[in-house]
Amino acid sequence: MVPPEARKRKRRKHEVSVYKPPGSEVYYFRDTIHTPQGPRRIKRSTEQTTLPAALRQAKIIREQELKGEGRQTMVRPGFASIGDVVQVFLEMSPIKTKGNNVSTLRKFVRSFASGDADAVSMTRLGAAEFERYLRDWPGSHEGRKSTARQIRAMFGKKPMRWYRQAGLVLPDVTEFLEISAENVKGESRDKFEGIAPAVLSRMEAAAEALRTSEDVEARKLWAVFALMRWCGLRNVEVEAIRWSWIRRGRSGWELRVIEYGYEDGSSFKPKQTQGVVPIRVGLLKQLIKALGRESVFVIPRENPTEATTLCSRGINDFLRPYFPEAKPKDKKAYLLRKQAGSEVAARDGLVAMATFLRQKGIKTAWDFYHAHLSALRPL
Repeated sequence: MVPPEARKRKRRKHEVSVYKPPGSEVYYFRDTIHTPQGPRRIKRSTEQTTLPAALRQAKIIREQELKGEGRQTMVRPGFASIGDVVQVFLEMSPIKTKGNNVSTLRKFVRSFASGDADAVSMTRLGAAEFERYLRDWPGSHEGRKSTARQIRAMFGKKPMRWYRQAGLVLPDVTEFLEISAENVKGESRDKFEGIAPAVLSRMEAAAEALRTSEDVEARKLWAVFALMRWCGLRNVEVEAIRWSWIRRGRSGWELRVIEYGYEDGSSFKPKQTQGVVPIRVGLLKQLIKALGRESVFVIPRENPTEATTLCSRGINDFLRPYFPEAKPKDKKAYLLRKQAGSEVAARDGLVAMATFLRQKGIKTAWDFYHAHLSALRPL
């Protein structure tokens, strides 16, 4: 016999209930509305983070649906626009990263349509445009695949059901969804020519002045520069690096860029593959002298935002005068990683370079660094 406290209470007439899906920050309202055309299930986001406010908003939504003032007013003659789809997707999708999907879709639309992306008709989302957009993608092939997944996720079975329930009229997107990033390869990327020796010399001299400065913030900026320049670390890796990552290996000191989990519940996962980066003992001594070891992080910080700002905006502001031809949004700090990789390629070859930068294979190494290989000599 089921105990009374375990029995599910039957919801009374006109009583609303709300729930919070796993991973969601807001409450949702779900109910069945009986109309002359038959019962119609509705699911709406209350956009409220507290239970009392969500219950009040749910009552308002229910009354609007009963009066016919709900989302069906979105129905318009002809096919839906991008804005219509975005509105429904943001309201219905429970995932936290749904804003990224919408942003990626809008970028795709702006690649072939001028003006407001939300005003563009869904009829213009063709397979040819999508294939061209993926082929022209400026980043890595992994970024191309991620972009394709984000856009296609907005037109899966469940989202398409949401759009139909909202009264949106969409064209056939079957051909559009069949475009796979796996089969779309971008053009060969320009090889990295390396930072000009004169520029590199001035840059390193300016960084050395930071290292010997009495200002601790200047010494932190030098440490960010040094870890990117001589260890080839990414911004997020420099931000996350702890002293515990640096250990003594068989042939010297090593910086272990691997997946970590910590007692406070935080964690770190490399952007691509895990690996071990050699670090000169001289550089290690300079880091300890400049920053000390009082903090668990190599780059000390009072809060996470401080480290994030230093490893992105701070280092890019420092490098901007040395690359006047670069665009304001270009990641100039990433050129330090490329420079480190090119020097390893010139000295030890592409395989060693791919291992040093922890890349999945040597295709990227060939695309960017083959110009730095030593010239062949006769036997």
